[in-house]
Amino acid sequence: MATYSLIIKNIINTENTIFSVNYKPDGIDNNLKIIFTIFLTKKINILNKYIFFNETLESFLIKNIKENEFINYFCKIQKVYNVLNKLIYLYKYKKAKIIVNTDMGLNNLNINGKNVICVFHNNSKYLFHSNDLINIINSSLTYSQYFFCQPQNIKNPYNNIPFNKSTLYNIYFFIRYKTDYYPELFFKFFKLDFNLSLFKKKYEKILINYSINNFVYKSPANILVDEINDMIDYFNTQCRIQRLKNKISIDADFPKNKLIKIMRPYLLMYIAAEHVYIQYSRSNTFFLFEKSLLMFNIFNPQFGKKKYKFLKKNTNDFNTYIYEKIIEFDERHIPFYNKCKNNFLFLTDHLSYEEDDS
Repeated sequence: MATYSLIIKNIINTENTIFSVNYKPDGIDNNLKIIFTIFLTKKINILNKYIFFNETLESFLIKNIKENEFINYFCKIQKVYNVLNKLIYLYKYKKAKIIVNTDMGLNNLNINGKNVICVFHNNSKYLFHSNDLINIINSSLTYSQYFFCQPQNIKNPYNNIPFNKSTLYNIYFFIRYKTDYYPELFFKFFKLDFNLSLFKKKYEKILINYSINNFVYKSPANILVDEINDMIDYFNTQCRIQRLKNKISIDADFPKNKLIKIMRPYLLMYIAAEHVYIQYSRSNTFFLFEKSLLMFNIFNPQFGKKKYKFLKKNTNDFNTYIYEKIIEFDERHIPFYNKCKNNFLFLTDHLSYEEDDS
């Protein structure tokens, strides 16, 4: 903060005081000079200059100074300092080179292109497509381990250095006013002045939902299959406890991609039920999950089973037949979102009835 000290000396003229040999009146109150001279003896940084400001307003020296004179000079110093900072920033920005000019898919970006933001970071320029930047931000803010939320600082992926707050503000205003994107978490983060501690404390439940969604929709296939098998084991156990004959049994050779696609919505409900805070909500979510999977099983108890079909083909001489064995899997099921509607109706169908249109 040597620049800040130099600005104070020039504006307040601290070397010209009543204690100076060649003192000449310059229209600045000597008490004001003394106050700023004392301040110059300390190590000046962003924090203590505002502490100095508050303490001075309560100091006995301020009583001998004209009203608002100290405030006016302090604001004048700040204004000059901010103008110099802005000029230095613009100079560095103009001289800086573009280090990265492609998006995450290695497609070339134009600095004037739509939804393209130029981030000035660590004295270099980086071009980002807004969508890529939002994904980076969301990945940091929703980071979790075993669904325990641990939001991380937002880093530049190209140098692994966290963005400073001024850069985050620039990113926010660009996305907010120059794109049609609405990154919910980042906007909430902005409202808390990008304070990670406050953000985690206030939005922990929302972050858990995001982490669950990320896990269910972005995890590798082998992990999801293991989770689905655990979910089915839980369902079968609950059926035994309740003395129900229902059971889901998936053949080991059933196509993994189809299994994940069909069972993913149920897995989302199952994991969400495990991590709901409120006991009532947890039991209610488990109830809806078990009911949905029960309806699934009732519709087709044979789901996931292996079937064999034999096709009869004629040989070239049309006198003999060749039988070809084909393996198929029973994958008939109710579309999940139809059941979601039924679940909702289940919770409200005691309140009214629907007219029969037939």
